[in-house]
Amino acid sequence: MKLFTKQTKSSNLLSDRECRELADRISELTEQLGNIRANFNIVTDDRTIDALIYEENALICRIEALHREARERGLKVQPFQR
Repeated sequence: MKLFTKQTKSSNLLSDRECRELADRISELTEQLGNIRANFNIVTDDRTIDALIYEENALICRIEALHREARERGLKVQPFQR
């Protein structure tokens, strides 16, 4: 899955290795988010549901921060779908 492409040349741009690491991290967090969302169909305990909501929100914030970093570093990023 191609998450982003380089837009322009700048001293602030990420190297190819850094781009791949960023893409891998985003993919890993997105997979974790999918797993958490799948758990909503399984659990019924209010406390567990609250914990899943907290984890989901934390992962969304981390993914959005990585997307923002990529954009700031000159990469064109596919929008994150909540």
